[in-house]
Amino acid sequence: MATVMLLRACSRGSRNLLLQMRALPQCQSQAVISKPFTASPALATIEYFRARRGPFTPEEKRGKNHIMTASTHWKVERIVAVAMVGIMPAALFIQGSTMDHLLSTFVYLHGFWGIDGVLKDYMLKFVPWICKLWYLIAIVGFAGLVNFNYNDVGVCKAIQMIWSL
Repeated sequence: MATVMLLRACSRGSRNLLLQMRALPQCQSQAVISKPFTASPALATIEYFRARRGPFTPEEKRGKNHIMTASTHWKVERIVAVAMVGIMPAALFIQGSTMDHLLSTFVYLHGFWGIDGVLKDYMLKFVPWICKLWYLIAIVGFAGLVNFNYNDVGVCKAIQMIWSL
């Protein structure tokens, strides 16, 4: 049911994702080009989702307004994931605002990058504004965690209080 609704949403309007007609470049001889445009929905859909093959320019590798290359971003993600292996057990024994903020930041970054990757891989083609909404939700959520750490007991103490129930 959800697939049918998604396909219907993608086939509305002038920017139809499922049926894209593209005019081919003008040629002198029509013998070379037998079809002036692709009208088959199946072929247009397959072409839309087909991956491009390199070589890519450095600007294409970075993307629009991207501050890190993909390999640097991957390394930072791995560093955060490995650091969480030590931070999580340490948060049980070391109490304080530094540990609260460290734990909140690392766990939130790890979750943010994971959900951001899923949204960019699977939803961005269908819902182009989904990343802006996700950034807004993420900023408000992180602000709430920082507020909780400053004005309440903090994340580490809150986890201990929940476990003591």
